[in-house]
Amino acid sequence: MHYPAENVGAMLTAPDCEIQIIAAVMDDHADWLPGIAAIIQHPEAFVDPGRRSVWELLLEMHSRGEAISVQTVSVALRRRHAVPEAHERICLLTEQHGIFNLELAHWHARQIAQAHARRILAEVGELAQTADAGPQEMAERLRENLKRLEHIAYSTGEDAPRPLPLGAALPPVKPFDTAWLPAPFRPWIADIAERMQCPPEFPAVAAMAALSSIAGRRFCIQPKEKDDSYTEFPHLWAMLIGSPSLMKSPAMQAVMRPLRELEKMVSKEHEAEVGQRQANEIEARMKRGALEAAARKAAKNGEAFDYSQLVESVGGEPPPLRRFIVNDASIEALGEVLRDNPTGTLLYQDELAGLFALLEKDGNQSLRAFLLQAWSGKEGYTFDRIGRGRRYVEACALSLLGSIQPGVIAAHVREANGHSAGADGFLQRFSLMVWPDVNPHWQDVDRPLCRDAEWEASDVFHAFENVTTAQLLKNGVQTNRDNIPTFHFAPDAQELFNDWRRVLELRLRSGVMTPAIEAHLGKYRKLVPALALLIHVAEQPSGGVTLSALQRAISFADCLESHAHRVFLSARVAESDAVRTLLKKLCDGSAGLPEEFKVRNVRNKNWSGLTRTEDAESACELLAEHRWLIATVKPAGAHGGRPTTTYHLNPQAIKAADLIQ
Repeated sequence: MHYPAENVGAMLTAPDCEIQIIAAVMDDHADWLPGIAAIIQHPEAFVDPGRRSVWELLLEMHSRGEAISVQTVSVALRRRHAVPEAHERICLLTEQHGIFNLELAHWHARQIAQAHARRILAEVGELAQTADAGPQEMAERLRENLKRLEHIAYSTGEDAPRPLPLGAALPPVKPFDTAWLPAPFRPWIADIAERMQCPPEFPAVAAMAALSSIAGRRFCIQPKEKDDSYTEFPHLWAMLIGSPSLMKSPAMQAVMRPLRELEKMVSKEHEAEVGQRQANEIEARMKRGALEAAARKAAKNGEAFDYSQLVESVGGEPPPLRRFIVNDASIEALGEVLRDNPTGTLLYQDELAGLFALLEKDGNQSLRAFLLQAWSGKEGYTFDRIGRGRRYVEACALSLLGSIQPGVIAAHVREANGHSAGADGFLQRFSLMVWPDVNPHWQDVDRPLCRDAEWEASDVFHAFENVTTAQLLKNGVQTNRDNIPTFHFAPDAQELFNDWRRVLELRLRSGVMTPAIEAHLGKYRKLVPALALLIHVAEQPSGGVTLSALQRAISFADCLESHAHRVFLSARVAESDAVRTLLKKLCDGSAGLPEEFKVRNVRNKNWSGLTRTEDAESACELLAEHRWLIATVKPAGAHGGRPTTTYHLNPQAIKAADLIQ
């Protein structure tokens, strides 16, 4: 806006708050400007166009970091508005103000803001009587004016809202019952949990994930009675969440003993087979050498010889090694393992943080996509590499097991809740995801492990590994169109599953869940049938999946859902810790932030949980949402740029400090 010369005189002589404020800022009180601007909110609050123009100039100079004084403002006025007497008039103006402390300056600022509010109210009244505007346009303009009034009321401290309590506690989880497990697993899991004094959820979900890796693609389940296009394989992904002291790793290692034993047994058999094959190759080479010598002699003497004997060979690729556990592998190596193990295997990562970090690195997008595809077990994968040619994996079936700490998972939950690469459903595929409560009571349990319980559980792993299609067919299990043995629900279980799924589908379509938890619960279409199938086959590998197995699977899934809610709300709780850090510093005056601050001011402090721009921005937005901070969006300037959001502490915040805890 241009600064008409005739307005300078009015600005110099009108003894009102506008003059007082402008004069005080130029009279060696430029540091008051952010706080005053936070109250006044917008230059439109200045009635006089000349004073409004000077105020805008002061704001621009401050935003550029320029020194504000009578001299600098006079020079800027002469350059911008060609006012020759600007210096003299500014000097006269500064002599007239009577503001000597910040409290009085804020009082004058509030008078300006409240006068502005009265003018807006008058505009709203006039607008209500205007017939020119349509209903939608009028409603929008009314909402805009009311929003401006609310900002003015908050900034002046008049009618500032009382802040709302900050939620922080993790939601509760349902208690776990070992009765949901296959009968042979119950004493085993209870024994591990008692000896290690760890939550039973840890060994329970780890054991089910390990068992699912043996089942893999050996058999599947058709959850619908007639629709044979809906089939699910029982391999699952499991994640154990807890602090480092909760015995996550020992619990996983204990339940993986049956897998380790199978691995050792198969490895010895493979070594013996490879040794025998090498002996056969040596024998074949010696025989071939003798045959070649005889053939040369016969050819030299013109004698008859059966040269077809030389065509026979015992060559070819060595027999593949059955792999039960993979710890660390490139996408190509993992593909080779799955190519040689079409029934599937287990990817075990003691610390899943390493796997997540690997998948987030540039260049590993193909590995992430491969793992996402291997979750279902229904799709193949083709590798085309220069030098190695085309390698085709007919079906990728991968179970996954690992642990992670609460502080680490919160960051990945934020990714899953956002719009980045982390929102691709990878985290949601961990259907066996548990974050149990810590039992405050501890006992020193020192006794040998229950070998009978471990042997009984190991028998289930061996039975799964040795089951054949022929055996399942003999037990009455029919194959599907892909020649895979396919279980069905018993009639009463089918009725229960139909009712359960109807409720699930309606919940998923209700629109009340966050996208992340909705995507996670959508994976329960596989989880519940898979759990029911594992429980059933572990107890009786024949007939239809029983009602008892399905009931336990549904109860297990209900418990897992409560853990999932805890996991997917953990990012908000982690943010709350950082939010409290910021809020306490603002209320006790130790923050060292400007009275009117931006997100970057918070980020530059490097406080725990607030070092990233997105974390600082989220904290400020949460505090504004709960009315601890007043947010002000400033539009782009005359020279372009983007709107900026600034924050200042709600005047009611200190009075409501008891709500911070």
